[in-house]
Amino acid sequence: MLPTRMAAGGTAGLISQFTGSAGWACLVGIVCIVVPFVFNRVFFFLPIIGLILAAQAIFRSKQMIGGIVGVVLNVIGGIITLIGLFG
Repeated sequence: MLPTRMAAGGTAGLISQFTGSAGWACLVGIVCIVVPFVFNRVFFFLPIIGLILAAQAIFRSKQMIGGIVGVVLNVIGGIITLIGLFG
């Protein structure tokens, strides 16, 4: 088997980890991180929603990698939100 075919298959498998709830969790996490710096606003409820979506991705649809990335992004977004609210 050619290495390029193996790489293409691995990439498709990795991209499939970021669909559905995991993709939404990652998107919400990125929004939680970017929006306070760009628009000087914080959304205190978005990190919570993102964590719920990430948990759904991990436990329901078995998208472990995307769910863990979603958890990390939303925890960072939550810390930025707390700093923005109380800091």
